[in-house]
Amino acid sequence: MPVREPLSVFEHEKLRIDERGFLRVHYDRLLKWNEANGFTYFDAGPNSITFAQYVGVIQVGDLVIQVLPKADRDGDAGKWQRALLEMLSLVHNLPLTSTTESHLHKRSSSILDFFFDLYVHDVHGLVRGGLVKQYHRRTGNQLALKGRIHWPGHLRENLIRKERFHVEHQVYDNDHMLHSLLKRALCIVKDTALDPMIVGRVQDVEWAFEHVEDRPLTAASIARLRLGRKTQSYARAVQLATMIVLDHAPDIKGGQTKLLGLMFDMNVLYERVVLKLLQQAARDTDLTISGQDSRLFWQRQKIRPDIVVRRGDNVELIIDTKWKMPKDNRPADADLKQMYVYNLQFGAKHSFLVYPGGPGRDVPHVGYQLGDAFAYDHSCALRFVQLFNDQGKLRPQCLESMLDELAPAHTTPASNDRAAIP
Repeated sequence: MPVREPLSVFEHEKLRIDERGFLRVHYDRLLKWNEANGFTYFDAGPNSITFAQYVGVIQVGDLVIQVLPKADRDGDAGKWQRALLEMLSLVHNLPLTSTTESHLHKRSSSILDFFFDLYVHDVHGLVRGGLVKQYHRRTGNQLALKGRIHWPGHLRENLIRKERFHVEHQVYDNDHMLHSLLKRALCIVKDTALDPMIVGRVQDVEWAFEHVEDRPLTAASIARLRLGRKTQSYARAVQLATMIVLDHAPDIKGGQTKLLGLMFDMNVLYERVVLKLLQQAARDTDLTISGQDSRLFWQRQKIRPDIVVRRGDNVELIIDTKWKMPKDNRPADADLKQMYVYNLQFGAKHSFLVYPGGPGRDVPHVGYQLGDAFAYDHSCALRFVQLFNDQGKLRPQCLESMLDELAPAHTTPASNDRAAIP
């Protein structure tokens, strides 16, 4: 049976039942999933859902729904599929290879296929290199005394079976928590993927996990996993497996409509993309760029600007990203007040509000009015950043002009004197 083309929508768009292959069974299953996640991903009407600011992909049954960024929503969905993958690849350090490029040109290909294909590729590499063995403790009945007797189990099971011992002992093999996570993610990919090529590649590698126990996997137990020197090569596979396992939602009533959703807050994603690109642009300067620095604000409450640019101990610039278009190129009153507080708390003279869009709408630095009680001369400017070209590819140099005002030549200045932004 041919795989249907993914259904592409944009964030904040409404999707109605019986529209574009979206049926009542999909609607009902999505409602349960959204409720289990705190009504996060969309608002539901009687016969429709309206997506929120989350982007990504949801597979419910045989229907794949791609939720794409809202910018240029009249444009090509293929462009914004590519743009979303570019952002996720940059933020999560996931490669976009030539194989991925050709795979994405298939009409039936989705963002979920990208994650599945990359995960299965990583597992194949781990199996070829030899799965890592670890020490772990095992408890069970044995015919020989090996290790130490586990008395609660021994008294419970072996009162009349004198030839057996319920023991606890240490073993060194492939059957440990790390491989239980990889195995579980492989099973989900096999049961969920609509691309037969991906399913076939999972089947090719299942044999390596035949003797791995199916352990309970929760967010807490996965968070306790630690990678050591021998398991550093597992890092990306574990990252992808964690996303797949924690975001998989089998029907708890035993129905046939399985669901897997990989969703990302577009506001957070945009912030992290801008941060990564600025850090790349600052490599040859004496500027230090960090994200989510916090300062105590009131009692135990803290404030956290998105991005802080420092030269030495001096805060040169505060940047806050906004994945929205300001009305008439004027910032919201709350956003201006937010930047005012950031400047005061961090001792910055200048700040930027960064929006998506062409740079022709930039607003230069405008100073805040000096107060009667105390005078602090500082300002805020608006910057519009066009992250992508017409094909949806990232433009890595699009943010360099912000730092040019602080380090014009993009080389380490000879002096550490505080540079002023015009």
